[in-house]
Order: sequence, then structure tokens, then C-alpha cells
Amino acid sequence: MKRFVTLDILRGLSIFGMVFSAIIPYGVLPPWMYHIQNPPPEHTLDVTSYGLGWVDLVFPIFIFCMGAAIPFAFRAKWERFGQNTCRDMKDIAQRFLLLLAFSFLCSLLQPPLPGYWSQLLILAGFGALWLIYVKGASLKTKIAGWVTALSLLALYAFIFDVGMTLFSRNIIILLLAFLYLFGALIWYFTRDSVKWRLVAFLVVIVVSVVSRWVGFDGWLYANKSLSWLLNMEEINFLMILLPATWVGDYLLTMQEEHETGIARDGFLTHLLFWGMFLLVVWICVSSYNRWLSDGRSFSFLALIALVWLMKKKAPQFLPLLFLSGLLILTGLWIERFEPGLTKVPCSFSYCFVSGGVAILLLLWLHYLYEFLPRGFLSNIFAGAGANPLMSYVAHGMFVVPLMRLTYLQVLYRWARPVDYPWIGTISAFLVVLFTMWLVSVVTQKKIYWRA
Repeated sequence: MKRFVTLDILRGLSIFGMVFSAIIPYGVLPPWMYHIQNPPPEHTLDVTSYGLGWVDLVFPIFIFCMGAAIPFAFRAKWERFGQNTCRDMKDIAQRFLLLLAFSFLCSLLQPPLPGYWSQLLILAGFGALWLIYVKGASLKTKIAGWVTALSLLALYAFIFDVGMTLFSRNIIILLLAFLYLFGALIWYFTRDSVKWRLVAFLVVIVVSVVSRWVGFDGWLYANKSLSWLLNMEEINFLMILLPATWVGDYLLTMQEEHETGIARDGFLTHLLFWGMFLLVVWICVSSYNRWLSDGRSFSFLALIALVWLMKKKAPQFLPLLFLSGLLILTGLWIERFEPGLTKVPCSFSYCFVSGGVAILLLLWLHYLYEFLPRGFLSNIFAGAGANPLMSYVAHGMFVVPLMRLTYLQVLYRWARPVDYPWIGTISAFLVVLFTMWLVSVVTQKKIYWRA
């Protein structure tokens, strides 16, 4: 089955954003360059800081891409092997467990050890992940990868005395593992009924409301015997993923019917899709500055204008715009009844608005992909987005160790002068872009990591 390339590009951009935001100069850039709730200079979590910034969007956009990709993955598998419920349940469980293992391995295999030789060990850990997760690997190859990974963990624990606990996991990958498990199961059993998927979506909302009302969220977070594995975000973020599965279904139908093209009808077409991008910018700016009333009013008027333009210029995408508008306006309206739009704790407005924004960005990127020549950047992000596991760890487990081994890290530090943080930001941008390019080259060779 043909991939929906724009979805790969959006996923690649979200991974780029996650890695880039983690390595920009610490504590010296404007607050909008960081998570809204972790303002500079100390970056201490402030749950009373409200608003939506670009950094706060990258993770929910990735969740959206995961949800939209679920129908594509299953339909492609059914085209090759046919539909078999027992095998499908086994595949869902296997992918969940592999993602769960990845959340621990990608954290434990890159401990902060000093010295030249520690970088070789991190590269060995990257090699172990390659053997375990590379698509099409034989059983012997996977066993060799696991033996290598476990040997490295034993070396770190018993020789280097690296502390390892149940909390030594990457929380982002852990969340994605559970979101995939719940989201894939819900999609599988509601794949032929939008009505029942809506019921599942409403059940998620009810569970989330009741959990907050009775204080279960806080109890679970404080219970260290459970919180290393379970937290309510694994349920809350389904409010992003479940609508995304419907988007995936719709895009798949459009692709099968060859209706994904955009007519080149002049100025109004450009106004439509650039208007979507500008609306995303406005939502972030108004939320960041807490222009709540103006933000709601202008967003409502802008969405009406976009619907009018969409009816004229690209009516096949109208259901997606309707869903985006519904999510955004619902989220902005709900925020009035919450303390504010926050990622921690995960507010309803955060889930709804970010889900709607993800749809707008997907449509805008699809317009760019259709209208602009296939270029260097689109190939990079499409390739990186098609290989998300590798993209996520390639910087920390491959590029950085190589830079330290070759002493390019010295040059990189020189390119991050303390007194000129924006130069350091550009340096970080280029290094992450180089990382994404490396992954895209591997992807072009038809080499993929898959859980």
C-alpha cells in the first residue's frame, strides 16, 4: 500500500521538534522557545503557567500521527496476508511489548558516563537496538541484539555502578506504547463503525473526568509501585489519538479513490492553506499571551472563512477541516471552565486544541507537498518520519557519540557561545537536521526500525 507521505513529513517534523527543543541553549532564550510550564532560567515546572507554545505541540502532533497511521498499517498488512483476528491481536501485543522495552533500552543504553570509551559503549547500544528492531531481521539477529543489550546493561550495572530502577525509562516512549495498545484495540473493534468509535471517545472523556473528580490521577502519580508504568496520561491522550484514527480512515479512503490532489486554482487556494498555517500561529500566540476572548472570537471567524474557502477550492478535505474546527473551538471553550490550558496536568483544552492544530498542519503540509517541487527538506522529513524509532534515538546514541569520538564536539561547543544563544540555537538546528538527513538516507535504502 502506498504511504501517505504528508503524514510521514508531519511525523518527521514532530520528532525534529522533540530533539531540537531538548538541546537548544538552556535557560537563556525567550520563554516561548521552551515548554510554557518550564520557563527560563531555572526551567522549574510551574503548573500555574498556562498556554500553548510550539514546543508543547510536538508531542501531541506525534500522537496524532501515530493514530492516523494505525488504519494504514493494518490495511497494508491485510492486503499482504489477509485478515486474521488472532494474528492481529498477537501483533498488537507484540508491538506494545517492543515499544515498552524500547522505552527502557533507549534510556538505559546511554548512561551519562565520562570518558572516551563510554562513547563506544553507547554506539554499541545503538547497534544492539539496530539488531533488535530492524525490519526483516532473522531470529538469530534479534537474539544477538538482545544479548548485546543485556550484556551492556550488566556492564553498566556491575562494573560502572550505574543506578537502574523501574523509573529508568523514557516516559515519552512509555506513553506511546500504551497509547498504541489502547488506540489500536479501540480502532480494531470499531473500524467499521464511526458511531462506536465516538462512544469509545466519550467513554475516554468520562473516565478522565471521573478520575480527576475523585483524585485518582494524583493517587496514581504518588503511588511509586504503579506510577513507573501507569499514569492517566495513557488514557487522557487518547482524546488526541482516537480522532486521529478517523482522520487516518478518511485519508486512506481518499487515497484509494485518488482524491488527495489539490486543484491549482489560483489565489484563493493559496489563501486557504496558508490561512490554516496562520491560524495555527494565531492560536499559539493568543494562548501564550492569554488573549482568551480574542483568541476564541478570531479563531471562530477564521474557521468560518476557511470552511467557505474549502467548499470552493478543496471540498474533499472539508470533513477534516470540520473535525479540526470542532476540536479547536471545543478546546478553547472548555478552557473557560479549567484553570487553564496545560500540558501538566494534561487539560482537556490541551488535548482538543492540539489535536485540531495537528489536522490543520497536516492539510497545510499536504498543500506544500502537492504544490512545491519535491525538495531536500521534504525528503529529509519524510524519510525521518517513516523511521520514527531510529529518528528518536539517532542524535543521542549515534551522532553525539561520533562527535565526541572525533572531537567534533569541541567545534560544536565553539559554535554555541554563551553570550550569543541564538547562534547556539542555529547550531543545534543544523545538528538535528543533519541527524534527520542521516536517518532519511537509511530510509531510502529501505532499512526501517519497527516495533
